[in-house]
Amino acid sequence: MLPIPFIFAFGWTNLPMLGWLAAAAAPILIHLWSRRKYREMSWAAMEYLLAAMQRQKRRLRFEQLLLLILRTLLIVLLVLAVAEPYFEQIGAALTSAGRTHRVLVIDGSYSMGYTVDGSSRFDRAKQLARQIVEGSRQGDAHTLVLMADPPRAVVETPALDREEMLREIDGVEMPHTTADLPATVAMVHKIVDGARRENRHLTGHEVYFLTDLGRVGWKPRLSTASLTEFRKRTKQLSESASLVVIDLGQVETENVAVTELRTLETVHTPAQEVSIEATLKNFGRRPRPAQSVELLVDGRPVEQKTVDVPPSGEASVGFSHRFETPGDHHLEIRTAGDALDVDNHRWLALPVRQSIRVLCVDGRPSGEPFGGAADYLAFALSPQDEASPRAMVQAEIVTESALLERDLAPYDCVFLCDVAQFTASEARVLDGYVANGGSLIFFLGPSVLIDRYNSVLGDSGPGDGEARRRLLPARLGPLIDEPVRRLDPMEYAHPIVRPFRGREEAGLLTTPVYRYVKATVPDDGAARIVLKTATGDPLIVEEPIGRGRVVLVTTSADASWTDMPAWPSYVPIVQELLLFCVGGQLQQQNVRVGQMLIASLSSPTGKVPALLQDPDGRSRQLSLRPDGDYSLLSYADTSISGIYTVRFGSPIDTSRLFAVNVDTIESDLTPLGVDRLRDEVWPGIPFVHETTWQDFSRQPTGPIRRVESWPVNLLCLVLGLLFVETFLAWRFGYHTQ
Repeated sequence: MLPIPFIFAFGWTNLPMLGWLAAAAAPILIHLWSRRKYREMSWAAMEYLLAAMQRQKRRLRFEQLLLLILRTLLIVLLVLAVAEPYFEQIGAALTSAGRTHRVLVIDGSYSMGYTVDGSSRFDRAKQLARQIVEGSRQGDAHTLVLMADPPRAVVETPALDREEMLREIDGVEMPHTTADLPATVAMVHKIVDGARRENRHLTGHEVYFLTDLGRVGWKPRLSTASLTEFRKRTKQLSESASLVVIDLGQVETENVAVTELRTLETVHTPAQEVSIEATLKNFGRRPRPAQSVELLVDGRPVEQKTVDVPPSGEASVGFSHRFETPGDHHLEIRTAGDALDVDNHRWLALPVRQSIRVLCVDGRPSGEPFGGAADYLAFALSPQDEASPRAMVQAEIVTESALLERDLAPYDCVFLCDVAQFTASEARVLDGYVANGGSLIFFLGPSVLIDRYNSVLGDSGPGDGEARRRLLPARLGPLIDEPVRRLDPMEYAHPIVRPFRGREEAGLLTTPVYRYVKATVPDDGAARIVLKTATGDPLIVEEPIGRGRVVLVTTSADASWTDMPAWPSYVPIVQELLLFCVGGQLQQQNVRVGQMLIASLSSPTGKVPALLQDPDGRSRQLSLRPDGDYSLLSYADTSISGIYTVRFGSPIDTSRLFAVNVDTIESDLTPLGVDRLRDEVWPGIPFVHETTWQDFSRQPTGPIRRVESWPVNLLCLVLGLLFVETFLAWRFGYHTQ
């Protein structure tokens, strides 16, 4: 006997109507009643009739049985239709199967911020996700994934509570990132695979991609091996779940973005006129004449200009501003006039310095003027001409023992001139300095012990019980004792020598070099050759190491190996070396969305309080962690573009600004299109493509199967059977005349 819960599992909304199923017995009772026994009497005329009827007995029985079945079925179907059964729940009642797991993947690339009729694509995706959840059956489960870079599992474990799922959907915010489709597919496959193993009652799995199907995010540039792995993973996912792409993009879109904001100067000082340049790009097909561009400084409007931006082209606009006070400031370029506001802004965090502090370590000090290895260098860094911007450089000369005695953190750059060798303790100090954003510039000379440089600075290894990194951008070889009369700037490609292009009178190319150390630059590293000899040997090599920069000059800073200090190019090249290194520190405060914010302080305790404020005005208390002689602050949640402010408490009492900008590759709103998705991205992968989600019971068509509304179908069947019964009764002659 079936238990009572089984009856309710049929889902009848009007259960008492089932009592009328008893009426289905009426035709049967009438039929049986008509067959009651009578007393038989012989009668000649009746015998004749019975003989005639015997010949038609089988036909009559078939006609009566057919009408009986039809009339009984009419009553049963009518009662079931009025009681509204949902037969799709019968299977779920008989077994624990029949429930569906739906993975909702909302595209979080910032192109989803494109607004149509006052609503963004992202808002529309959230609205449709709500409809899918609200239209699901009781017992279905849902998970939620944000397709971004990197993707994020908002709800990773299948959730049965609809209200909780709806709250999670409402709380999802659009990041300002691009989309990583391969990583998203890998994450969704992991979620589906986990749900199949751990939730056996979820027999159906469906994945819904709510996206604008932008070409940038949906046509990833992958290596052959990565592309093969991506398609393999997608095929595995399609075998485990049905895939549905709900396309929210528009074919015709226009968009203008601020793609670049920079200053022409590397170092900025108070009362200095700063030249600002912004670049706008038109990603649409229509020209944008008189496009408004506004400059804001520290959040205040300063100047506004217009610029003509050609279709599918770029245009630049320049501004200038003078900062009156030192400290961190920020610039913002703002434009308007299109449906995507995210890329209409660009920010630049700008430290304005009162001075640049430089430490010159002299490995061969002398009491005579310009007799030491660093004397010429210090003069070139800070000449006596007060009218020159170089007067802001404060150069201090010390002996090599100062490396362990001085706190290097206050110095923007450290020059190491003809230092004979470094101990493991000194290497550890330099390693910590570079790791926290400092810059080192090595000049060699006659005192240098090449083997000690390679063993202590050229190889990673232990240093006083702690791991240290490689500090030389190239491995040092033998001393070359041959005069070099011509230098090769390598087409002035590097920023250090770029200012010398077209200024041959500066004498850089003809600088006499009599001795230098042959250096070998690794092929697989980040080191770049800045300047080399005519024979191809590197003379200047630079490499980003840690959060700082290291530059190696393979000749001397004084006149022991070269006549460079007496050459007109000496002061400019030394200045460019310094500006290049200090300018690298500016990049640490200007990053892309998704990159980590890192700041270091010269306090090893890590007890300095820090409060971070994001572009939305939300504040977070951060903690610093000790890192050798420094305290390190890191913050990874930079999914929103804008200015992030970190305020350090006592005893530092300072603030630092960070500008986080979008990657404008996502500003290209060109849609991929379903045909290219099917042919180029997911070849051979079955999926359903929809452009909306109107009715959960009808959408989509294809692999996703829905059980139709049975009451309506049953009533239609009842009506049809009535016509059939009437016709057959008339045809068989059983209607009363």
